[in-house]
Amino acid sequence: MMRLVTDGLSVSDANGRLLLAPLDVAVAAGSTVSLIGESGAGKSLFCAAIAGLLPPELRIGGRIVIDGQDVTGLSPRERRALWSRTVFLLPQEPWTALAPARRLLTQIADMPRVHGGVARSALATAAGRLLSRVGLSAERAGDQRPRMLSGGMAQRAAVATALGAPAGLVLVDEPTKGLDAPLRDRVRDNIRLLRDEGRAVVVVTHDLAMARDLGGQVLVLRDGVVVERGTAERILTCPTHAFTRALLDAEPERWRRTTAPIGDPAITFDAVEVRSNPSGPALVRSLSFAVPKGAIVGLCGPSGSGKTTIGNVAIGLIPPASGTVSRLAGESRRYQKLYQDPGAAFAAWRSIRATLADALTAVGLPRGSLDDRFAPLAKRLRLSAALLDRRPGSVSGGELQRLALARALLVRPVFLFADEPTSRLDPLTQREVALMLTEVVADGVACLLASHDPALITALASTVLTLDGNAAVVSAPPAPEPR
Repeated sequence: MMRLVTDGLSVSDANGRLLLAPLDVAVAAGSTVSLIGESGAGKSLFCAAIAGLLPPELRIGGRIVIDGQDVTGLSPRERRALWSRTVFLLPQEPWTALAPARRLLTQIADMPRVHGGVARSALATAAGRLLSRVGLSAERAGDQRPRMLSGGMAQRAAVATALGAPAGLVLVDEPTKGLDAPLRDRVRDNIRLLRDEGRAVVVVTHDLAMARDLGGQVLVLRDGVVVERGTAERILTCPTHAFTRALLDAEPERWRRTTAPIGDPAITFDAVEVRSNPSGPALVRSLSFAVPKGAIVGLCGPSGSGKTTIGNVAIGLIPPASGTVSRLAGESRRYQKLYQDPGAAFAAWRSIRATLADALTAVGLPRGSLDDRFAPLAKRLRLSAALLDRRPGSVSGGELQRLALARALLVRPVFLFADEPTSRLDPLTQREVALMLTEVVADGVACLLASHDPALITALASTVLTLDGNAAVVSAPPAPEPR
């Protein structure tokens, strides 16, 4: 049976401008369709339209049929009644799928409680099994709230909720961003399991290796238009459209390695012990390394190993448990972070313009200079100045990540902690952002780059710090993973 059929589905803004051109898609039970393309091409808009989660200022055209029911004209309340039961959306930002004030095990248990008829006495066991399937331990993570989880752990917890839902149609938006290779493979296997259970799965992904592994059908979107469609095997090996070929050529494995002159250290760790909180266990002990100006130091390790915490210590967001962190005197405001979740750099209720202007005033620069300072960054990052007057929730994940980079660069940083800075970007934009990062570093900025992608680390870093248990090993960049 067909779980999803769209007939001329389109999305337009309040001025009638098409954001997603009319699109016909049919997804059968037990099949997978992957949407790939540039950030902002309309992939997430497609999923939001199917789930009934578009912002009120956007308009839908065409028809949406789920499990034989035309849902196009349903009210918001009627659409919500389908959530989890008929259609499940795993959003791009995992924290939006999790209740911030509730313990993880309790909210994972909601699915077997509400939809599975599981007895109250067995809920903890059922929730633990769901967490185990995505590589999380109920004993370790079950009592934690989402804000206490790493980005990768939150992503896996969100996937666990999808596994527990009975919906026959599952929409998955960027399920592997911020995950190391073993966990990415586990999420891929879980998506296959959903498909093998007879569900229809629509996957939005910038991970071309994921699209290859899942197989099925692939749609390539650019500027809201499908420019190529077909089987994953054909599209990702013998594409016919120039844009699809450019996407494949932009994968990090094909980048040319660059080098830059190395200067004095912008930050030095000396026998530092790192803990996520004062009463928690040590994540890393006796950590000693330096990040020179003009260099990118890669930071690798499994999800939850402490990469983000080390970066937060580096920029002074949290203190080290012991040891010494030395920074350049008088430059504390110019130690900047590119967040794994770019939304963390912006206040949800304020315009992006207001947040960027705040960043300027924090380092003594006039708010009125924003437009002039933003213009060259916008051109380099392919950002429209019109985005400045939107709120963070009204731009795509890829656009928000580029805006977060622009925010950090506006203040002329001396040190950047880049926490998975390209995880939400398509290969083309990823390459452009990485090139800009190397250009910024070549101008004398020091960069600590945390990433689960060994190909990205190989292409950019001069030195790699690999977390292994409570220790860290300094080495040359690793060889890229076979894909």
